[in-house]
Amino acid sequence: MFENIKKFLVAQKAEMMRLDRAEGLTAREDRGFDFSLTSKEGNVRMGMREMLYNNTISWIMSESNGVLMKESMLLNQPGVLKEDTLTTGIAAFTTSLLPAVRRIYSRLLAMELITVQPLTSPTGYIYFLDHTFGTTGGGAQADQRLDSYQHNAYADSSEKGTIRDINFQLKKKLVETEIKKLKATWTLEAAQDLNSQWKLDLWSELQPQLIDEIAREIDSKVIAALLAGAGAGDTEWNANGYLNDDKTTMDRRAYRETLYEAVEDSATLIFNKKFVRPNWLLMNGDTFSRLAKLEKFNADPSVTPDQQSMIGWRFEGTLAGKYKVYVDPWFTANKILLGFRGNDWKYACGFYAPYVPVFLSEEYIVADDFTQRARGAMSRYAYGVLPESDADPLNYGMATVTITQS
Repeated sequence: MFENIKKFLVAQKAEMMRLDRAEGLTAREDRGFDFSLTSKEGNVRMGMREMLYNNTISWIMSESNGVLMKESMLLNQPGVLKEDTLTTGIAAFTTSLLPAVRRIYSRLLAMELITVQPLTSPTGYIYFLDHTFGTTGGGAQADQRLDSYQHNAYADSSEKGTIRDINFQLKKKLVETEIKKLKATWTLEAAQDLNSQWKLDLWSELQPQLIDEIAREIDSKVIAALLAGAGAGDTEWNANGYLNDDKTTMDRRAYRETLYEAVEDSATLIFNKKFVRPNWLLMNGDTFSRLAKLEKFNADPSVTPDQQSMIGWRFEGTLAGKYKVYVDPWFTANKILLGFRGNDWKYACGFYAPYVPVFLSEEYIVADDFTQRARGAMSRYAYGVLPESDADPLNYGMATVTITQS
């Protein structure tokens, strides 16, 4: 029954993938930075973005969903869907779905900070690598993580002696998706006026704002989980510490440079517990205004006017050539979060696992006023930190700097 609609969506997915490649968005997948799978049949690799498009198509094509029944009755009439069929011949909620998915994943800060692993059902497993000692010996406990103990004699052996082993384990964490819903409302009169004055479609103007709000809320949930799960420790830096023996403006400026030392101290907390160096920093605008004045900060010259005008987070540049600096206007005040994201999707501090990236409903009438219209948006996803163990919910690959003003 839904064959014609599915053909259209598959063709639209191919166009979305073409745009992704043209804009360099799939380059991350090509170098293993983003999640991808290789099928057993034909050895064909499927990247994260294609999986998200496929998930969306599969979900809306489910006959139990029922939302496409009315549309399918129209499109299955002879001659309706042809090679020259325009997208205007298909209901707006179908034509806008995959572009909406594409827009969301072009605006997520989570894509920069953590691993993104799509789910194919409401519950599923998140995967990450763990390296442990195998045989007890020399102070290391069996199944103890390699990054929690520095061994200097684990490989010691002799002729026909014991050969100790190191286990490389692909661990999994069972997660369940949450359901998020929003709606955009307008009046029939407003839509008529906008079309009459400027020939603009009101829903086309509202849809990007609705999708961007969903993306911002996803980031908000992910970031709150990362901040709560930062287990390596905290370093305090007193913004007013120079006042005790301040003599000149240069003394104040020199003191403010010590904020970088606080960042390095927190980075060392991570290194001592995880044996890795963090490579990103996250803060709000007020905190960034302090960091931006440091001599070691280098602004990103590639920020485009479109990025500058985007509401929400922004990549601002690098600190000392070691840390990518991200700014989120809603991040906790007087805090800097440090974390690491490896060059492989398996190495990260947290996860975001979308099932239904976004679903847009048909237009419907609100309450008893037939002029009040609305369209809804729904998303289902799981998120959180990658724990150090089943018993420990924290991740020692993250630490914080707290700015005090005593």
